[in-house]
Amino acid sequence: MSSTHRRDLDELASRARDGRFTPLAGPHAYDPVAAEGYRQSGVLALFTPGSGQDVDLFLVQRSPLLRDHPGQIALPGGRIEPSDDGPIAAALRETHEETGIRPDRVTVLGALPPVLVPVSNFVVTPVIGWADDAIAADSIVPGEVLHTLRVSVDTMLDDSARAMVEMGGFRSHGFRLPTGWVWGFTGNLLAHLFEQLGWARPWDTQRVYRMTLDEAHGRSLITPED
Repeated sequence: MSSTHRRDLDELASRARDGRFTPLAGPHAYDPVAAEGYRQSGVLALFTPGSGQDVDLFLVQRSPLLRDHPGQIALPGGRIEPSDDGPIAAALRETHEETGIRPDRVTVLGALPPVLVPVSNFVVTPVIGWADDAIAADSIVPGEVLHTLRVSVDTMLDDSARAMVEMGGFRSHGFRLPTGWVWGFTGNLLAHLFEQLGWARPWDTQRVYRMTLDEAHGRSLITPED
């Protein structure tokens, strides 16, 4: 039930504060030397009670016209601006802009260790949040987000929804949704997060989905009016 999920998230945030959280490894592992010159950002993994015993997660589908990660399904968030008091403030501000969910609706449980996204030169601090009654609205930043998605975590973790996504020699964890795949950095981060929370379930780790470049860039999402 959602109260159990909330306790799991609280415990995870406590481990992160105490230095007991296992950092994300692989291509996203934090390296202070490699991170020099990278842009700083924050993303919000915002959970809310779902149907029955489930818990939901808010995601956004980025515009296919953006320069960085066009068309991808991602956690809301973005670059830290001079007016932001660090990555948590940036994640909350960007989430409000992208989903309409106000910061006062979000209980920030904590932040995880920073990770790298080398393909776009970002240092990303993942922020864990909980909202008892969050209702997403339309993005208030035109041109950045196509949709806000409220996704069942139980559905994401079903064996049939999981695969390793391969594109251009890069392989990442993937979660299949009706509007496309969660893959790349977000796929790897969420797979690691679910493992650390103890929510992950057995799945066929040999299953591979080979993604085309058009899919990766969301070109099927572009309308003639764009």
